[in-house]
Amino acid sequence: MKPDTTCGKPHYALACHGFGNPPSIVCEARHAAGEPGTGEVLIDIQYAAFNFTDHLLVQGRYQEKPALPFVPGLDAAGIVRSVGPGVTAFRPGDKIVSSGVVGAWATQLLAPADRLVAVPANVDLAGAVASINSHLTAYHGLADRAHLQRGERVLVLGANGAVGQACVQIANHYQADVYTVERQKDGTFNLTHAASNTCHNVGRENLKDGLRTLLGKQGADIVVDPVGDHHTEAAVRNLSWRGRLLVIGFAAGDIPRIPTNLLLLKGAAVIGVYCGGLLIHETAAFARQLADMFDIMSLGALNPLPCEIVPADNFTQVWDRYSTAPRGTKVVLSLS
Repeated sequence: MKPDTTCGKPHYALACHGFGNPPSIVCEARHAAGEPGTGEVLIDIQYAAFNFTDHLLVQGRYQEKPALPFVPGLDAAGIVRSVGPGVTAFRPGDKIVSSGVVGAWATQLLAPADRLVAVPANVDLAGAVASINSHLTAYHGLADRAHLQRGERVLVLGANGAVGQACVQIANHYQADVYTVERQKDGTFNLTHAASNTCHNVGRENLKDGLRTLLGKQGADIVVDPVGDHHTEAAVRNLSWRGRLLVIGFAAGDIPRIPTNLLLLKGAAVIGVYCGGLLIHETAAFARQLADMFDIMSLGALNPLPCEIVPADNFTQVWDRYSTAPRGTKVVLSLS
């Protein structure tokens, strides 16, 4: 996968010519993109995220296989070069991110204006594009799906993961009462309530009772669950009356089966949190919520996801770092 020497020219793209682990990625010189059409924006890309979806896509393991060759990448950040007819929300020089626009691993990208969001002046572009998946999931789940209110009790499972950390920060921003569960290397769990400076450690078999001790009989108004497996039922059993379970993912392994009588007795709701679906079905809402999330980041209440920036024209290094970067660190391709 040695990069093509033509990458020394002004414009290039990483083209996938063969699926695999590793895939066949060739760095190819490209002409400057044409003028944007109606409703389009031409972006000079500075950074592009290497997401889990991208990782599956270039291996041919995603549910849809693009025709080869293609330029991967779904999330990019850069500077607006020009705008097409009908575009009024952006102008040349604006800092923006694009999300869900295939072809982000290139120095230029033509993107629909409705897939773009302005980045606040004090938010770094690399940090912004690195944070889209985790931080928007956290914001969409708590603010939109759960309608989090000040003072509500929020239990965050997997609080040491990228989504979990973002949920803790957003919940604190909304002045919620935050409780966390963090799995330790020895397989035990730290259960914490920062407001009361309380932390105790329990084993897997004692998670349900440990949560009852942590939360008391009142339970949690909202459970944020990006982990699944055995964690879910233990948390559901500690939901409050009219509690909400946010189903975000299954990082711990198995997809849990929740006894529905528990939901009935608690008047509880199970709510799916899927930003990919929001992008497809409610594009305007996706863009609005991403902008709201960046606003919280610009206030300093939400830290950008840590990222490791790797030159895009050294894809061997990019591929290797995806697997070896520290947990919770996003690999970001530098294209400028």
